[in-house]
Amino acid sequence: MKLREIPLKEIEFDTNHPRKEIREDSLAALSRSLEEIGQIQPIIVRPREGKYILIAGERRVRALREKQKESVWALVFSKKMDPERWRLIQLAENLQRENLNPLERAQAINRYIEEEGLSKKEASRRLGIPRTTINDWLNILDVGEFYQKKVLENFYGGNSALTLSHLSLAKALDASTDDPTKKKRLLDQVLKFNLSRVETRRIVEICKKNPIISLEEVVAGILINREQKKVEREQEEKSQKEPGFKDLEAAFGRLEGILTRIMDGKHEILQEKKEEIIAEFNYLEQLLEQAIPGGVSRKKKVSK
Repeated sequence: MKLREIPLKEIEFDTNHPRKEIREDSLAALSRSLEEIGQIQPIIVRPREGKYILIAGERRVRALREKQKESVWALVFSKKMDPERWRLIQLAENLQRENLNPLERAQAINRYIEEEGLSKKEASRRLGIPRTTINDWLNILDVGEFYQKKVLENFYGGNSALTLSHLSLAKALDASTDDPTKKKRLLDQVLKFNLSRVETRRIVEICKKNPIISLEEVVAGILINREQKKVEREQEEKSQKEPGFKDLEAAFGRLEGILTRIMDGKHEILQEKKEEIIAEFNYLEQLLEQAIPGGVSRKKKVSK
């Protein structure tokens, strides 16, 4: 590859590019960055019939064109390569830069596997990605459009709880049962109750061990456990923020130890300090009576 500054008008987009969606907010942010800082990373192209076919950097090209720039720095492949090699470079570049959303990524990998007639094992080797990861990525292609949109909503920071991990767990549940509806029902429960990955894994484990229990009953148990933990956390936080009777008991315990040492004659208190301590004790007694009405039976104050 050679680094060159090439005219933007001579760049053509590849119709088979893995990226299918470019978000306007992302493009606007990149455009501002290019305006303030300039181009830091070159795009990647290959020559074809006096033009350049874009391999990587579509967002940069679009942002520069919006700014009516005339040229762009590019890494240009100088030697011929077969189409399979181009596709591999294009796909690998986007995967390594995490440039694709989950659906685009799965579609691109699946298309690459089908066009090259590869097994998932061979695709894993060529792309340098664990086969288990590829399997997890491709799971989004096995669910309906509704669930795909919910995964993308989560990916872009929306309110959906559904992730690729949930899809993998639903698939595992589907493989362990003869009920073809469980996969969809589990995904619906995830969306309805915002189930975390940990909660969903627990549901799948319970369903596998106890196939007689309905999925909805298992989910209900998980939700009860969630509420119990929530109450426990709230109580713990409250006890940490607000002094309670346990704090009072601990304070009395410490006071008892101090008084015991004084009674043992290990500490001598000056007269003026005695008066201060007795006055403080009488004041604390009044506070204790207010905090626990009727709990203080002493009728006389401690005499000085």
